Amino acid sequence: MNIRILSLLLFTLLYLVLPHQSIAQKKGDLEDVLYRAEKLFEIKNYKAALPLFIQSESLVKGNPLLEYKLGASYAQSPEINEQLKGIKYLESAIKVNSSQVPIEKYYYLGKLYHKDDRIAEAITSYNKYKIAVAGNKKALQEVDEELKICQNAKVLMSKKKEINITNLGNPINSEFTEYNPVVAADESVMAFTVLRPNKDKLKSGVDFVEEIMITYKSASGTWGAPAPIKIKSNYNAGTAGISPDGQKMLVFLGGAGNKGDLFTIDKQGSDWGAPVSIGNTINSPYQESTASITPDGKVVYFASNRNGGYGGMDIYKVIKNEKGVFGPAINLGPTVNTAKNEDAPFIHPDQKTLFFTSDGHNTMGGKDIFKSVLINDKWAAPENMGYPINTPANDNYFTLTANGRKGYFSSDRKGGNGGQDIYGIDMPDEGANIALTMIKGKILDGETLLPIPTKIKVVEKGTGEKIEYVYSPNKETGNYLIIFPPGKSYDLVIESEGFMPYTININIPDQTYFYELFQQIHLKQIKQFDVIVGQEVSVKNAFFDTKIGGYINPKKANEAMLVKNDSLDMFEMMDAIIASSDTIAFEYLLDLMFKSNPIENINFNENEMKDLEAAKRVYYYDESDEKTLEAKKVGKETIFTLPTMYVTELAKAQKEKKQEVANYDRSLLTALVKIYFDTDKSDLKADYNADLAKIMDALKKHENLGIEISGYASAEGDPEHNRKLSNLRAIEVLNYFNYKGVVRRRIVAKGYGASKAEGGNKQEGRRVEIRLLDLNAI
Repeated sequence: MNIRILSLLLFTLLYLVLPHQSIAQKKGDLEDVLYRAEKLFEIKNYKAALPLFIQSESLVKGNPLLEYKLGASYAQSPEINEQLKGIKYLESAIKVNSSQVPIEKYYYLGKLYHKDDRIAEAITSYNKYKIAVAGNKKALQEVDEELKICQNAKVLMSKKKEINITNLGNPINSEFTEYNPVVAADESVMAFTVLRPNKDKLKSGVDFVEEIMITYKSASGTWGAPAPIKIKSNYNAGTAGISPDGQKMLVFLGGAGNKGDLFTIDKQGSDWGAPVSIGNTINSPYQESTASITPDGKVVYFASNRNGGYGGMDIYKVIKNEKGVFGPAINLGPTVNTAKNEDAPFIHPDQKTLFFTSDGHNTMGGKDIFKSVLINDKWAAPENMGYPINTPANDNYFTLTANGRKGYFSSDRKGGNGGQDIYGIDMPDEGANIALTMIKGKILDGETLLPIPTKIKVVEKGTGEKIEYVYSPNKETGNYLIIFPPGKSYDLVIESEGFMPYTININIPDQTYFYELFQQIHLKQIKQFDVIVGQEVSVKNAFFDTKIGGYINPKKANEAMLVKNDSLDMFEMMDAIIASSDTIAFEYLLDLMFKSNPIENINFNENEMKDLEAAKRVYYYDESDEKTLEAKKVGKETIFTLPTMYVTELAKAQKEKKQEVANYDRSLLTALVKIYFDTDKSDLKADYNADLAKIMDALKKHENLGIEISGYASAEGDPEHNRKLSNLRAIEVLNYFNYKGVVRRRIVAKGYGASKAEGGNKQEGRRVEIRLLDLNAI
């Protein structure tokens, strides 16, 4: 045989033999993988066993015991989408009816059918398991509990609510877990917790870390890319609540050696301050996970697993006493709390509606969201929020916007991106109309249009009761947000840096629906020739006619620029410690009813907006009718403020005054009187008494006329000397009118102006000009 034929035979032999050896080798490897998978399954390490069973799936198929083990391992996965993959393997294992397959096959399959919303099949599978475990008391108790939950699900799913639920998707949700959304009252900002793999696992030994993310809604109604909030703590951080204006947040801090407590953090510019404990009345050696504060700051609802409760986590409340100190924790009792876990309380700004999460009560599987209403100082039996808000999966951490139109929650239901995702709910009309008023306001310097450091304290006018929260407008924008209940009158006692304290009164109508009020406050110092003599407070309100029935949605508010949806959030300022707002914004592109209406987009031009409520009040510090300050009792504090400004009444009166027909000769406004002074002198010469008397005569005859005084000095020489001399001359003229009884409010001082000699006449640099003006026109 020649070498060429020999080589061909050898190649053929190798071709035929080696593949079989390779297959045999691979089969041996798979058998080893399967062996390791079964050993891990025996010690209940399902997480490690599952990928090995999947790797050796070719050996599993057709073997009912191995299919059972693969299906059961899938059932133990943390992700519900992975769990449901076990259904086909358990179904296949059951078809064979092999005695080798444990009876737990029915239990696991019942669990997965339940989570897949196949309730009838789940009940059938559980009943088969119940027959198989007859005599096993513990197993019977477990399966009876599952059957009870399935019956709850069956009833609730048969009454499906027509409600739109949306996964917020990217950029909010990811393949990791996002949960516990907290939303500002106006939906402009949302914070949430993300649980993700630890990038520094090798260094810290910790597999997963939690951190707080924050996102803002754009004018188009979409959420921006979330950014982490840097908390100054060595522990994991999670959201617990947010104030209506998004300026204060409640956070949970916990980790190794610390079961977890609640803290507050305040926004400081674009950053957040260091966490401050919410207090020992609430925090304990046990775990406190979440909390919610009423808008008046007097009651905090929180969840804790401390001793003395009814089960695992219970919901408690603490009430602030007259001294401003929270009293002992009070368990809400067996109507709300069960032998299982109640968590994530959210008290709505109406202070009557409590939402919470529970795996007790009539849950339809996992954790469900419940609602209880305070009736005659007692909490009514909790109501399951129903399907599809709740599902057989875990649905929790519910929050509702101040207007009741939008809800947010987190869930690990099937079809999500991974772990828990955050969802939005368009609440049905019958449950969405909440009679509250939300004010979104802005306080600015009227000259520079820059924010002024300010504190706002709210007093209920009827009772003199202080709302236990100090509202501090955002330092960068001047924005504030407060929520009020209907049918009451409130004084806003405002302390702005550089100004006397002043009071603005707001009447909240006794409406039966929610609306917003957009408010703009401008402050100006009144100077007369470098001397501060008073301040001007200008208030503009944009809102809808409060007598219009039904829900006034932000779309109408935007179109008419009178949003009935804006009111100082006193009910939620600290109450958004549940969400609150405000404002997370409204799902805008799809429905303008849920659009966030930033105050920056509101038109406050009274010449263009007919229904704008605009009032202005000038306070002169030395006028006898104004210098008596009002003493405002704010809790234990007494604040002396300028007389209260009743905006609605004042705006109406000023509007009517502007519409009055002028009853004077318009030519009076064109007359100009020039008074000249000697060099370096400020004495008013008697030569001008006749001209000044004519002006006085016009002022006496026409109450709506005032005078404008403008001082001028030479543009040559020392500017500072010239300015002072010009002011002295103008003050001399001003004093003339003061002595004649003309009050300051009828005098407009224009201050120093430099003037060059005109035609060689240097007198022009030593003059004061006086002209009449219509006070209603300025």
